[in-house]
Amino acid sequence: MYFSVEQRNGDDSGEHSDASAQHELEGLRAELDAVDATLLETVRQRLEVCLRIGELKGREHIAMMQPGRIHVVHERARRFADSHSLSPEFFDSLYDLIIAETCRLEDLVINAEAVDEGPRHNGNHNGSHNHGGNHQVRHSSVPSANVES
Repeated sequence: MYFSVEQRNGDDSGEHSDASAQHELEGLRAELDAVDATLLETVRQRLEVCLRIGELKGREHIAMMQPGRIHVVHERARRFADSHSLSPEFFDSLYDLIIAETCRLEDLVINAEAVDEGPRHNGNHNGSHNHGGNHQVRHSSVPSANVES
């Protein structure tokens, strides 16, 4: 375990009635639900910023995939994990998922632009777009906006 959990309510001698424990559990679950709502909204906001970055990159002809930036994001997450006695591997996995979703959204935009501009040849004939790293994303025809991580 990467962090310790302190016992907050004394020992397990039965001091709390079942109703009291259930009430406390409901309160903690409500707190968790509020944290989850904040987390989900924050992820949505992050993806929205990625969309705006992608739009800028598209307008200014800046390469979409920037492995150096991905490295910076991962390193920052690892430092955060280390400083809070949490698992760096968990945060690596979390950011891999977030970056994969960013690439998926970018792929939607690339296809939407290709439909708007006509056929575009990029030397990739298998219907997938490699966004660098280990992310292989399938093309789709749903419009969106360019993104990066």
